[in-house]
Amino acid sequence: MNRRIHSFQAATVFAVAALFSCAGCGRADEVSGVPAKPRGWTEHKDPQGFSVQVPREWSVTPDARSGRVTIAGPGEEQVLIWPVFIPGAMPSQAAGAVLTHLAGRVMPATRWDVPQPMGSSAVRATGQAAGQSAVAAFVWVVSPRGTAGCLYTSAAPSERFRESEDTFAQILASFRATGAPVQETEDRKPGVKYVRWADPREQAFSLEIPQGWNIEGGLYRAASVDTRIGFVLTSPDGDIRLTGGDWELPTFTEPNQMLMMTGFREGSWYSPGYGVNFLVRRYVPGTAFAQEYVASKITRGGSDLRFTESRDRPDAVETFNQINAQYGQLGMSIFFTAGEVFFTFRQNGRDLEGYYFAATRRIQPPGMPSGLWNAEYLFGCIAPPTKKALAEEVLAHMVKTFELNPQWLAMQQGIAANTSKIVSRTHEEISGIIQSTYENRQRSQDEISRRRSNVTLGVEDVIDPVTGRELKIESGSNYYWIDHRGTIVGTDTHTLPGLDFREMIRLP
Repeated sequence: MNRRIHSFQAATVFAVAALFSCAGCGRADEVSGVPAKPRGWTEHKDPQGFSVQVPREWSVTPDARSGRVTIAGPGEEQVLIWPVFIPGAMPSQAAGAVLTHLAGRVMPATRWDVPQPMGSSAVRATGQAAGQSAVAAFVWVVSPRGTAGCLYTSAAPSERFRESEDTFAQILASFRATGAPVQETEDRKPGVKYVRWADPREQAFSLEIPQGWNIEGGLYRAASVDTRIGFVLTSPDGDIRLTGGDWELPTFTEPNQMLMMTGFREGSWYSPGYGVNFLVRRYVPGTAFAQEYVASKITRGGSDLRFTESRDRPDAVETFNQINAQYGQLGMSIFFTAGEVFFTFRQNGRDLEGYYFAATRRIQPPGMPSGLWNAEYLFGCIAPPTKKALAEEVLAHMVKTFELNPQWLAMQQGIAANTSKIVSRTHEEISGIIQSTYENRQRSQDEISRRRSNVTLGVEDVIDPVTGRELKIESGSNYYWIDHRGTIVGTDTHTLPGLDFREMIRLP
């Protein structure tokens, strides 16, 4: 096994000692090696990269998304193991707050006592819930890449907790991270070389694409004041397909009594003049729009469409609103909803996987009886399972590097500066959403050895290492600092912003 797995095993041994140090015996010597499997127990070898011994009637449930492993007994006993990664070197005085934070997430109904240090790299806390007793420990190892840690919890009905301790200790002592098998697929390719591609029609925008890939599209004018962006990017072999925007999607106007009285019902086209045409339709939130778009257009001609996950992204909405508010708008009421979908389907005899993100924007002009809305941000990709990682990388990079041409904007509408900033900032945020989403879904099972992307757009949790106080702050920086007055500063590099500042700990 490699050095990272050895560190994980050492942490497990320390956790067993820390968890049950108050149980009347020092068990560290008993768990220093691989324990013999007790009679009536079975060894669970999981394809996600770990093994553990459990009583035959117990269940083992790994969660690939979070990395947690839950081991449950028939009498409401439970052991949980959760590897995490914290960027930067976590000072030991912050460990108690980290333990309380993580334990509160997995056992929200439990009241935890003040964590106590157990040596230089472990803390322990006991807790109580309705009829349940619990113990939690957090152990960590600091490396040049950051702080790798692991939360361990055990719980059982209070009257049986003592008699369950030996079972808990044996389970934890037997836990081994074996490393998930690495599938040598086509997505494990060297770095992609990108080149900048510009809209061939009006030079309205540009973005970076892999060299040698095929791209079609650009800016389309449905009317002199109705411009739409749409492009399709495909890999040289045609296996990967990415899209951004869609020139066929119009602006929608919500139904209202005035339109109905003049014969413009939902589904009809209404023109306010200047060659502009609106489709009368009720507002569709971002997640529902993404599902509809995938079903009606992206998988057209395919079969067996199945949405494996669909979720709203209120964090993205908050970011969009902050960006628009920062640069100022035209006094209109602007409302976003956003969401993402993951799906599988078959096309031309092949299994394909896909991802789409959509944010729909509703604008309420002053004095208008109803709003206008459109799919303001729409990006996604489809690829065979063996190439999905490459598709994800290219999609995130493509969105992040999207830029509007300020000169084109100046000619188009005379408000180049703010609009260009809004578009650039927002596309950076969407790229982060795509990238972090895929990192969360594709994290390897040797979780203790590498960073887990747990950054949420909008706000994130940090801890003041001196006071232990947990704070929610606006995200967007790599490092966060606080001084004695409570002033918080974010920086992109690990540079002290002032002599009286101290670094805060970002929670996973």
